[in-house]
Amino acid sequence: MVVAGAAANAVSFGVLFSFGLFLPPLTERFDASTAAVAAVFSGSVLCYYLAGAVGGSLGDRFGARPVVTAGAVLLPLGLVGASLGDRLLLVAAAYVPLVGLAVGTAYAPLIGAVGRAMPDRRGLAIGVLLTGVGLGTLTFPLLIRALLDRWPLPVVFRILAVIALVALGAAAATVVDAGGRHRARSSGSVWRSMLGSGRFRRLYVSVVLVAPGFYAPLAFLNDAAIDRGLAPARGAALVAAIGLGSLAARLPFGAAAPRLGPRRQYRLSHVGFVAALAIWLVADANFAALLAAAVVHGIAWAAWVTAAPLVLVDWFGADDLGLAVGGFYTGLGLGAVIGPPVTGALIDGAGLTVALAAVLVTTAAALALTGGEPPDRWRPRRSLSSPRR
Repeated sequence: MVVAGAAANAVSFGVLFSFGLFLPPLTERFDASTAAVAAVFSGSVLCYYLAGAVGGSLGDRFGARPVVTAGAVLLPLGLVGASLGDRLLLVAAAYVPLVGLAVGTAYAPLIGAVGRAMPDRRGLAIGVLLTGVGLGTLTFPLLIRALLDRWPLPVVFRILAVIALVALGAAAATVVDAGGRHRARSSGSVWRSMLGSGRFRRLYVSVVLVAPGFYAPLAFLNDAAIDRGLAPARGAALVAAIGLGSLAARLPFGAAAPRLGPRRQYRLSHVGFVAALAIWLVADANFAALLAAAVVHGIAWAAWVTAAPLVLVDWFGADDLGLAVGGFYTGLGLGAVIGPPVTGALIDGAGLTVALAAVLVTTAAALALTGGEPPDRWRPRRSLSSPRR
């Protein structure tokens, strides 16, 4: 189940987070601005996080298989639909809701299923599951670059649709997490518990603020490198390097999180995001420096994504983990609605340096919010599936 989930994550996130490779051909094909095309990425990310909250809740109640099956249908449909669009608006109408919903219906339910199946080695199991995200971010930019060098974008979308159908279909067939094996609380009850916690509210604001810095390298690093004179293959390699750093660090961070402490690791991930943006800000066209920024960002991403579910388990237990993860990640979706389009508009109007400086400020603010631990009257209710607090 963990391996199947990792494969599903590799394909779905490989497609979603390789959008920076689609940005140049889309802007050229439709004579669109960077901000307009970046809005397609933002919309799909928002749909991903909103679907994660719903999909996580459904997976907690009815099992992960039917929810992941829905993703196995939606992702190929979204890619085929985008391939048929002859205007940017039509591409967005297919890509934004269907690709976003597909990723959301697979990710949170799989985390919930794995978290419940392996309570004694939860951190490591989730780390293995999430290696798929890093693997997809490493391999798909290189794959998509090779495909774009040979075929036009619509054909590339259709090839990716076939890959998605096979991989997510296999994952849906092998996931085991039958509904009714645990008594998940209602969605409203879980949300009341989370919103009643001052610590959670502070953490949620931090994830909204970190979103622009979280997505800027994925959306703009390839295009920025090409604009500064680097070859397209090097731009794709930079996006792949994010995946390499993330892939290499996920298992170590997943295994180390219980000893290091999930909240301490969460804060360290924000330090990494700030460092990666600072390196990018001063790198100009230096490929080695840009490569370092990409790898650091990937490592920080691995630290963040393996720590966040464990923080939520500590506070809310594992019975409702799919909903808790999906609900918490809506903060990244809210930040993504504003972050990439505004960053793209700043790049178009004021230049990359100003845009990166603005993103660096919001990421540093997110880091400041992760420091310390404010007093909180609310205490998490003990859960049989998550005995350690």
